[in-house]
Amino acid sequence: MSNLFGEVGLHSSLGRALTLIGQPRFWKQLVLLLHQATPFDNALVMLYPHEGLPQVLEEYDAQPNSKPAPMVTYLSGMYLLDPFFQACREGYPSGLYRLEEVTPDHFRQSEYFLSYFHDNVLEDEVQFILQLPETGTLSLSLGSQRLFGNDEVGLLTTFAAWVLPLMQQHWQHTQAKPQVPAAVEMASQVRDALSQFGHAVLSERELEIARLILRGFSSKAMAERLKISPDTVKVHRRHLYAKLDISSQPELFSLFIQSLGHDLENP
Repeated sequence: MSNLFGEVGLHSSLGRALTLIGQPRFWKQLVLLLHQATPFDNALVMLYPHEGLPQVLEEYDAQPNSKPAPMVTYLSGMYLLDPFFQACREGYPSGLYRLEEVTPDHFRQSEYFLSYFHDNVLEDEVQFILQLPETGTLSLSLGSQRLFGNDEVGLLTTFAAWVLPLMQQHWQHTQAKPQVPAAVEMASQVRDALSQFGHAVLSERELEIARLILRGFSSKAMAERLKISPDTVKVHRRHLYAKLDISSQPELFSLFIQSLGHDLENP
């Protein structure tokens, strides 16, 4: 009987979501609908436009007393290290993705995961990705303090058959305003903070290695991506650490954050 009532509740919530397409409360209703079916701790709806800064469309926290995610830090450039942002930018087809499907092999050992992701997104994440060819990417992220189970991911994958069309229809009804030039210029500065990080002292290859370290790639994965040997990767890593006068990934991460702040203050 409880399963029957649960089905009725889901259908009622879906009906409300349909009536709210094009309305401000649509995203909140869609998140609540998904929360009825699968427990999670937070949700975030983002637009990643081709030009301009990412835009937060909805934030949800299942525990109202817990601290909100530091979106200022994320939007200031931390998103450049977000594996789901990278997946969106690389053109992953529309669908539902698990965290492990989009992350480098050592992501959970990366300083980004340890110092930012684990405190704010928590332990695991799944994300509905909707590609908007003329605009960018819409993403609906669900974060959890525990790993999502296979049954839960399977259910959400089934839901993707109607969640993604609902996201598409809502977007078509709302058509976000175009970015103002200042926002586009700021986005360019943020992107340059990663692409130019360390460029004054590092070689092009060392810059590539530094960016991949920040994103959580192991030496083996970097070697495969760059088509060089793992030993060569280690040599480049040793050299870039020496040039930056650091000795660890946390120090590299700290330098990136400092560089990001400096670049935005001094465009």
